[in-house]
Amino acid sequence: MSSRRGIVLTLSMVAAALFAVVMPGIATAAQDTATERTAAAGDVSTAAYEVDHAVAGSLPPRSELTCHSVRAVEICYPAYGDRWWVQDQAADGASAAVHWENFRGGSLYRSGMCVNSLGDGKWDQCNKKYYEDSVLNGFPCVRDRSESPDAVCNSSGWRFQ
Repeated sequence: MSSRRGIVLTLSMVAAALFAVVMPGIATAAQDTATERTAAAGDVSTAAYEVDHAVAGSLPPRSELTCHSVRAVEICYPAYGDRWWVQDQAADGASAAVHWENFRGGSLYRSGMCVNSLGDGKWDQCNKKYYEDSVLNGFPCVRDRSESPDAVCNSSGWRFQ
């Protein structure tokens, strides 16, 4: 990891701790330093905004995925499994991400972001754990920390589960 990338990551985490908000419309989703917290017995409830930095992976066959693209970002989710796939589609120095919301019984249960910081053209993944009977929405986002501590997300999301 380059020194500059390490500094940017550190500053991102500090800024994230200060700005934990999600706004409707053209949503901005600032990051909390929390990572996924999983309690015993498979309970995945958490009040904190979950932030995961995606890891590189090989995209499964497209026939197994539901995907949506906006300028600079493509997000995919498998029919079976709990993995977000995020592709950065712009050589602009910004990161691609998906802001996700998980609903149970009609109420927001969990929310978070999966961030791809590996660069243009790369597919990265975040492995999550959702209840099968829940509703899962995803919003593609662009995160340019050199301009703002917030991620700018598409105001129209898609239901994935």
